[in-house]
Amino acid sequence: MSFTTSVIITAYNRPHLLERALISLAHQSVLPDELIVSDDGSQEDILSVLKAFKSQFDRSFIYTRQEDRGFRLARCRNNGIRASRGDYIIFLDQDLIYTKYFIETLMQQRRIGRFCTSYPVRLSEEQTGNIDIDMITNCQFDSIITSKQHRKIKKQFLKDRLYYYLKLTGLRAQGAKLRGGACGINRADIVRVNGYDENYIGWGNEDDDLAHRLYRSGIIGINVSYNEFPIHLYHEPFHDDGKRVNRQYYHRQKRNIGAQKQFTAKIGLDNPADAEEISIELIS
Repeated sequence: MSFTTSVIITAYNRPHLLERALISLAHQSVLPDELIVSDDGSQEDILSVLKAFKSQFDRSFIYTRQEDRGFRLARCRNNGIRASRGDYIIFLDQDLIYTKYFIETLMQQRRIGRFCTSYPVRLSEEQTGNIDIDMITNCQFDSIITSKQHRKIKKQFLKDRLYYYLKLTGLRAQGAKLRGGACGINRADIVRVNGYDENYIGWGNEDDDLAHRLYRSGIIGINVSYNEFPIHLYHEPFHDDGKRVNRQYYHRQKRNIGAQKQFTAKIGLDNPADAEEISIELIS
């Protein structure tokens, strides 16, 4: 392919989940040009997992870390962007594994003027307990994923594709939903909107905000998950019963963006929230 790709995996503790995500990435049909693991201040030993994994990944491999000052996913993803060099950036969460051609599908569907999003199969606690390393390395999940879960993926794909085409014709304000834990965005596009808004602290709405600004800048989203998709491993939630602490801020910003046609984050890639020093390490 005539462009370079960076994968950014955001992480916070739970190294057993990150280890599975990394193994799954290493066994994809196509590998990215570089991998960045961006850490939101883990207290558990993430670095040992990365160093043990390095022998399976013969590309550029970077670890970036900020201090633990609460849930700061927006800044964590921006740290990854700042450390990356790829023309196309694929964002992944640490609690995902993937079907064999998922990364390749995101890369093949890259186009100027659009971002790619996906929709995960969410495994139950029992299903997750039945996933072993052989399944991950061979990308064989047919014995785990139910027909109902497959149908849900395809239903969401068709729904998001309808939104995409309605957006193209101007009959709908927005297209497919951006799901920031498994998506691909052109570097030029995310730089143009100044990345994630780092005013989002705590769980929720940072992806919705980025999507709204991308759409306002003329970028359209498309769901690429039909046969290839991410798989979400069960774990106790990071958030408090789904409470979105940023909801009021998001709706206020959405109104401001609509009224002022201003789609860049005021606190983002080129002007971080503070002068906090971020550590960056090349894993070798």
